[in-house]
Amino acid sequence: MFQALIEELLARTGASRTTLRVDDEPGKVFPVKAEARAPGVSSIAGDETIPIRASATFQWVDRERRILVQDDLLAADPAPARALIDRYGARAQILAPVEREEELVGLVSVHYAPGPRTWTKEEVAALEEIVRRIEQTLAETL
Repeated sequence: MFQALIEELLARTGASRTTLRVDDEPGKVFPVKAEARAPGVSSIAGDETIPIRASATFQWVDRERRILVQDDLLAADPAPARALIDRYGARAQILAPVEREEELVGLVSVHYAPGPRTWTKEEVAALEEIVRRIEQTLAETL
């Protein structure tokens, strides 16, 4: 259902990987629902290096309920766990909350590897648009 949106986001941002997590499965916390990757980029779908709710970046998005744009993860605050940076090579990211009835139910992540990069206003706007479309789909499936 969401795969096409995540693939569109990958194309519109020039990212290395785009991922949608939605907290809708009993016993699983924010499992990956859709992921698109550039050739040679590894998947994060099965990663359990750090529980997602324990990550500083997730906690920031949960608290602030707005997009977090990070051009250089090695200098970022809050920063993802170093184990994740090392394992997946992403050096820049954008994270966006997905809400349903004012509750955080998902997270869209846009990652770029191998080096830092500056995200454009157009790329952030593309993420905002995709999140709106995801939220609309979730609202229709209530």
